[in-house]
Amino acid sequence: MKKIIYIPIIIAGLFLNSCQHELDTFNDNPNSPTEITSPKTLLTGGEIGTINNGTGNLTREISLLTQHTNGNQFQSLDYTNYFLTELDNETDWSNIYKTGVNLHQIITQFGDKYPYYSGIAKILLALNIGYATDTWGDVPFSEAFQGVDNFSPKFDTQQNVIAQIQSYLDSAIVDLSKPGNANLELPAGDDIFYAGNIGKWKKLAYAIKARYALRLTQREGSTVAAEKALNYLANSFSSKDDNLIAKFDGGNNQNLWFGFNNQRSGYMSMGKYFIDLLQNSNDPRLPYYAELNTSGGYSGSAPEDSDINASPFGSYFAGNASTSNIIFSYSEIKFIEAEAQFRLGNTTTAQMALKNAVSVSLIDVTGADNPTFATTASASVTLQNIITQKYSALFTTMEPYNDWRRTGFPILTPNQNSQSKKIPLRLITPKAERTLNNNATVVSDVNIPVWWDN
Repeated sequence: MKKIIYIPIIIAGLFLNSCQHELDTFNDNPNSPTEITSPKTLLTGGEIGTINNGTGNLTREISLLTQHTNGNQFQSLDYTNYFLTELDNETDWSNIYKTGVNLHQIITQFGDKYPYYSGIAKILLALNIGYATDTWGDVPFSEAFQGVDNFSPKFDTQQNVIAQIQSYLDSAIVDLSKPGNANLELPAGDDIFYAGNIGKWKKLAYAIKARYALRLTQREGSTVAAEKALNYLANSFSSKDDNLIAKFDGGNNQNLWFGFNNQRSGYMSMGKYFIDLLQNSNDPRLPYYAELNTSGGYSGSAPEDSDINASPFGSYFAGNASTSNIIFSYSEIKFIEAEAQFRLGNTTTAQMALKNAVSVSLIDVTGADNPTFATTASASVTLQNIITQKYSALFTTMEPYNDWRRTGFPILTPNQNSQSKKIPLRLITPKAERTLNNNATVVSDVNIPVWWDN
């Protein structure tokens, strides 16, 4: 007999609303019973939600804190001035957990007969909860996604959340290692990331494991974290063909950076620190990251002196409505390798990985390698240079913010016109959690570091 269940959030598209956040067309009516006999639609919805969370409002606002971009007007200017409130990111929090409902349902209701779908869902859930814990610290995980059965899930400590992320990824690898005939159906076109390529999903699982192993350099120590990361890297991405890419059709599903800039021209521009860094090193990625300013050159807007005439977003990440964005790259894998080898004292191997990381980024951004630049960029094998080069390569992701908090690099000067004169170390717990969840761990001070940053 078919089971009647309550439909979770099905994400049908990505849009920009008339205010400051991206919204999806969610069907989240818990009182409308719907038959779901296959995980296909749930997977597509979970993947579109992941695109929203990995390329949308959250990553864009984080780029203001890392000074890749600068806010010139309205809420973007507030972020540049470190004026953050508990209302700013409620939609981001909600979108992460709405995405998680889809993925959790795949795992709990279809996992036995569709292990490939379950494995993919576990990987995506780990990735999305990673966004949440890196941003807010303690967050719901073990009791999350239960709908009407638990409106007040407990907040797990970040230490436990990261342990659960690793556990989910281990379980995903087991699921994806089962034979194809163990599945009633196999992922295909409903998998908008890898079109059912299970080998690539397994590589992504190991890639995320490596990311979170290295995240704990301050907690587990450099050697332990580095050794774990390298162990996971051995089974992760082997080329840029493994990149996790957000693709947009240019219609209802538009590139979110483009959509924001198209509707809110002048709100943000490229940041002075980032543009100066690119210019001073003759970085070939500059004309792809930034457009010409009103004077026909390249310039960034400084936090203390917002300039609406500075260079706007470039074609690489915001060129048009169908421009793709990379969510997880092979370049990041090589940067993780470079840092891990450096921490283990393997300078020659670290330098080779660093050069490869830069080269892969150049190809991703410009379409071609530049061996001379890659050699120059990797000449100095120091933690500062590794992380600073990674900062330039992983623009549009959250990783530069995580790395800056974890290592102190690159060396950013806080906005001296801000009240605190300190770059925030986290975002504030959303108001809805504070007021509606009695089990919430509420943090209102943006200068309190998250657990792995202690």
